[in-house]
Amino acid sequence: MPTWFNSSMQILENSWVLFLFPAIFVFYLRKDWLALRFVFITAVFFLYGAVIYSSLRELDDPYIWRYVVWAFNDIAWMALIAYWAIKDKVYLWQSVIGQLVVISAPILQLFRLVDRHLWDLSYSTMLYKTLLPLINIGTVVVCYLPLLYLFMRKNRSLKS
Repeated sequence: MPTWFNSSMQILENSWVLFLFPAIFVFYLRKDWLALRFVFITAVFFLYGAVIYSSLRELDDPYIWRYVVWAFNDIAWMALIAYWAIKDKVYLWQSVIGQLVVISAPILQLFRLVDRHLWDLSYSTMLYKTLLPLINIGTVVVCYLPLLYLFMRKNRSLKS
């Protein structure tokens, strides 16, 4: 892969929480508590992943537990978002879209685990390094969807 792509992906991997701060601020000012909870819990899970990233890589020499921990992190986020959607703490539609985006992340993590230890496929590294940032970008976009919905609603009301 080109060096510019690898360096931009590294910057993105370390700064997902920074992309969510404007959403937290805007939803707090608008008092949109459902969207704020969704963005806040997503930021907490991104921050948790960033905090444990380096220490998990240092402790995990056989490359087994890091994929299990990251897959569990994604599954825990999905479970919490689903529970909050059922309890009307976050938007149901946002929860469903977020889970549809993130469902491929634990599958990809576990595929990477199996590949590293059983198959040793050459393309899985590229697949992993390409799809995981796209999943994270999709998750950040889902966090901003209530704001986009608000702009679309205002635009429709101005046309009427």
